Amino acid sequence: MNYSAEQIIALAPDAASAKAGRSLATASKWLNLGQDERAVWGECQGSGAKPYQTVIDLNEPAFKCSCPSRKFPCKHALGLFLLIANQPSAANTVTAPAWAAEWLSKRDQQAQRRSEAAKKAGEEPDEATLARRASQKTKRSLDREAKVVAGLKELELWLRDLVRHGLAAAQTRSFDYWEQMAARLIDAQAPGVARRVRDLSRLPQSGDGWIEQLLARVSSLFLLLKAYERIETLSAATQADVRTAIGWTYTEDELPEENVVTDEWHVLGQRTTGEELLRVRRTWLWGKRTARGALVLDFAAPGQHLALDFLPGTANEAEVIFYPSNYPLRAALKKRLNPSRSLKDLSGYSTSDQLLTTYADVLALNPWLEAIPAPLETVVPVRRGEQWFASDSNGRLLSLRSESTLGWKLLALSGGYPITIFGEWNGQSLLPISAWADGRHVELQS
Repeated sequence: MNYSAEQIIALAPDAASAKAGRSLATASKWLNLGQDERAVWGECQGSGAKPYQTVIDLNEPAFKCSCPSRKFPCKHALGLFLLIANQPSAANTVTAPAWAAEWLSKRDQQAQRRSEAAKKAGEEPDEATLARRASQKTKRSLDREAKVVAGLKELELWLRDLVRHGLAAAQTRSFDYWEQMAARLIDAQAPGVARRVRDLSRLPQSGDGWIEQLLARVSSLFLLLKAYERIETLSAATQADVRTAIGWTYTEDELPEENVVTDEWHVLGQRTTGEELLRVRRTWLWGKRTARGALVLDFAAPGQHLALDFLPGTANEAEVIFYPSNYPLRAALKKRLNPSRSLKDLSGYSTSDQLLTTYADVLALNPWLEAIPAPLETVVPVRRGEQWFASDSNGRLLSLRSESTLGWKLLALSGGYPITIFGEWNGQSLLPISAWADGRHVELQS
């Protein structure tokens, strides 16, 4: 497929890598450029005596470079990728050199081993092994349940004290007041609740209306605690929502096969954040035929690389498997059925009323869901005072949660005419992540 410059820059691990990659996207800086149907390769002279050897497997895409950089993809891979995207004729169609062919061959071998391992894992183990695994899993689950119960009881007392002293007093609380409770919940193996407590600490300094927001968040937390106390009386889907909000996770082999959905999945956008010494990438998908959203999460510890399963602004015929929920949203890629292709346009909500109705329905199903995907068609960015909004075809304004420079960028993309904006809607404002203008996809978040 053809990759756009915006899609390639979206792969950069940071702004500095993107800038350096752009500076290397010049044919004069490369030696022995070549390509075939699968890959592209070249050598870039760096600070050492020997040029850095860079190769890109275009099917993934995946990258390999001999430079010492710990960033992935490195600036050389980004530069080569941008060069070939902008000047396809810069590389001759030739046979891959030994160093590139060796890496591509290793990738094929690894794919074969993974396939064989998956097949072997699917084989039924003997009864003794099954019994031992079940016993170990039950013990781990009971140990964690006890820790979570103790942590949530402590949180309930903490919340009652917070309300009893008056929410206005929250502005006088130190950072340690919130962080100590969050750390206690981490120890109790309830990371989802810990993150929500940390989110509370930001509200007292967030400006007008913070007390109402704090009360709503505290109430949601209290509802979660009471739901967990009665979890055995809830439906299976609601139990899954409660456990997910607390911080339980599923392995992909635990997800039920009936949750698989085959569709042409449009990659709306990606957002990468740091969380608990992890980098977290949120990739939002939209099913063309099912008109539903999906959120794919990837995690990378320090020194690890985030997966490159999806590129923003592409369409992917694939099987996606959803996690259990009353409103299934989080998902994982199960099987890609066809190569990706560039996405020229996007279907979504034609009015903001459709988005608000969907959000209300979602909250009725899962009150702890924090954001939903919001592709908004035919909206115009407008500025009122110091605040940016998206004005839909009916003239209704939705608040944009963004920096002022991002608002100006959206306005420049639209030129005052309607465009499609995608973002995360949290019930109060939209965090813009990407946009489509004149058939071109533009990433707005790193």
